[in-house]
Amino acid sequence: MAAKRYLSVGMAVWLSDWVFIDFVMYPPCRCRQVFLWSLHPGGMFDISPTFQPQKCIKSTWDFCNRACFSEPSAYFGIEPITSHFVMLLARAPTPLFLGCDMRKGLQRLSFSFEAESLTHFGGLFLIQRFCNRLCLRRRLERILKDAPNWTEYHPADLVLVFLYVLIAGLPRVNKTEILQYNGLFLSLVGLKKFPDQTALRRFLHRLSPKAIRQIVRLHDQIRSQLFSLPDARSSLVFHLDSVVLTLYGKQQGARVGYNPKKKGRPSYHPLLCFEAHGQEFWHGSLRPGDAASNTGARALVKRCLEKVPSQVARSRIRLLADSGFFSGKLVGDLDQAGCGYIIVCRKPKVYLPKAHKAGFKELSFGWGVAEFRFKPRGWQEEHRFVMVRRPLPEDPEEAQQLTLLKVGRYAYSALVTNLDLQAWMVWKTYQARANVEKSIRELLNYFSLNKIPTRQWVANVAFLQLLLFAYNLVHWFKRLSLPGDYRRATVETIRDEFLVLPGKLSNHAGLNVLQLPKDYRHRKIFLEAARKIENLRFPEPEQGEKFGFVSNRK
Repeated sequence: MAAKRYLSVGMAVWLSDWVFIDFVMYPPCRCRQVFLWSLHPGGMFDISPTFQPQKCIKSTWDFCNRACFSEPSAYFGIEPITSHFVMLLARAPTPLFLGCDMRKGLQRLSFSFEAESLTHFGGLFLIQRFCNRLCLRRRLERILKDAPNWTEYHPADLVLVFLYVLIAGLPRVNKTEILQYNGLFLSLVGLKKFPDQTALRRFLHRLSPKAIRQIVRLHDQIRSQLFSLPDARSSLVFHLDSVVLTLYGKQQGARVGYNPKKKGRPSYHPLLCFEAHGQEFWHGSLRPGDAASNTGARALVKRCLEKVPSQVARSRIRLLADSGFFSGKLVGDLDQAGCGYIIVCRKPKVYLPKAHKAGFKELSFGWGVAEFRFKPRGWQEEHRFVMVRRPLPEDPEEAQQLTLLKVGRYAYSALVTNLDLQAWMVWKTYQARANVEKSIRELLNYFSLNKIPTRQWVANVAFLQLLLFAYNLVHWFKRLSLPGDYRRATVETIRDEFLVLPGKLSNHAGLNVLQLPKDYRHRKIFLEAARKIENLRFPEPEQGEKFGFVSNRK
């Protein structure tokens, strides 16, 4: 067939009994031809000039792209259809003509490794400006000693490097090499050369317990300053929890204890407290893996209460905790302090007869609640207990996942409280504690809490405190600089939408210009956040809290 030699540069579409082929005939004539060939049972083709070429439209080309290579091969008579063809097996109601030149990408490309001040963390500029408004570098310089002559970096610079690295989301210390050729990041930190992973680990090892306590104290002071911004608060809700950090090396303090996911593996078992309204970390401590959940809980609660601003009354403080913190001594401390609490009871089976004797009050969907007063062994006085009864899910697998007490068709949980709320409201109030699970997931997944960097205990304590400081910086930035819609946004959302941006730092007419993507969809919010940061004014610390304070007022 005359046209046979041109089929390798054409396209074919099988529609019912017809095959439409559109191709460009190369020398001797560069013209486009469209043929309608009828497929006979014998496998021969009959060329017909009935149909004339038509202009290709974008929808036709997109349809062609979707259809391309839907079948690897087929046969037109005795000639195979190669990968140059497009075959559509679905019938079409009207004839379809495919006729446009294939789009091409870059054909030739050269490489150059001369560019400077490039980054994919362009939005980290906002965090840097926020830290500048806090006078964070100058405060760190005041509380940390100057570096010895044989070190290249000031301790304040290395603290800022750790904070920025953790906020940027780099998973491990040895993954910071990517920042060594990130020109914008060096400009933000104010360094000529980025410290390698060995220098960062040595810095953690050299931080003394006194220096760590000073960093924690500065963290507390900044949180106290920002507590009443943007709106004053008169109440606090503390969520207590512990988390198991599985270890795979020979870290100091790594011991075998409660580890539901990796049984028998050594671990750390830190204790953490978060404040519900601001989603911010309040206090925490690193503990060996064999520490029980309530070990150190009383000291933790006492320290949390000491950090409460003076304008918040003790009666306006609530504490929510799971069964790991169920302790008569802790409950007694909270009663003496005048704070409210809801704590899940251990061994709810002990309290089930008391609940049945008191009688369950039926609620909707088959739920029930009962309340009674009881004095457990070793406690000083009677306390109010609430027991919740819920129907077991019909799905056996879902019912098996419940860790509550299961008796018959119901699951039970018991709580002790001193709040003057209806029984069902006590349970509903406790459900808000799910926020602490979200905060811990953020620390594990987005702040590398489970990536312990060293083998020394003191260095790992320093890493934990810097990590929690970085976590709070992100939440303070979110609360004070971004629109209200982002108050409950996760750290991952903040990174994806504002921090991880391709950028280039350039200089035009003596001005530093950060070039960001042209079609950046959050441009307006980004610029508004930068404006808010420049206009931030922070109140001075309370009397006696001038530790490391530097005024940002001009």
